[in-house]
Amino acid sequence: MSSTRRGTALAFLAAFENLDIDAHISLRAPTCSNIFTPSSQPPPLNNSGFAAHLSRLRAVIERFPVWPKEIMEDEKQNRVVIWATGEAHFKEEVRDGGLTQEEWLYKGEYMFIISLDGSGEKIERVVEFLDSKAADKGRSLVRRATGNLQHQK
Repeated sequence: MSSTRRGTALAFLAAFENLDIDAHISLRAPTCSNIFTPSSQPPPLNNSGFAAHLSRLRAVIERFPVWPKEIMEDEKQNRVVIWATGEAHFKEEVRDGGLTQEEWLYKGEYMFIISLDGSGEKIERVVEFLDSKAADKGRSLVRRATGNLQHQK
């Protein structure tokens, strides 16, 4: 039997597929905060900051499926912990010939700690542990793709 908490967590992951801003924001409480860790990662984002972050990614990334490897529910704390992997597929038009198709594929590993409201339907806080080495590569690819996009304009 699937809980509301688990359903919300799975919807959170599914919203990454197309970097669906509306889907992400609809899952979040108005005061939700997204905290990236370790501390070398970007600062925490509120809902508008997270929407802007997704918007920047959508400019260069076609899709970003994220798959759970393991999901753990903590009923007492009203939390879900997800160990996941994901792949960012960059848009064809922002890739340059300096990298192979395989080098343009970003693969990352994540741990999400999702704290929910009493109903289990709204996310109040996300702590997102990133694979630092992979995240550095991902940011480098996003910068390169964004630069390529700017040169096309």
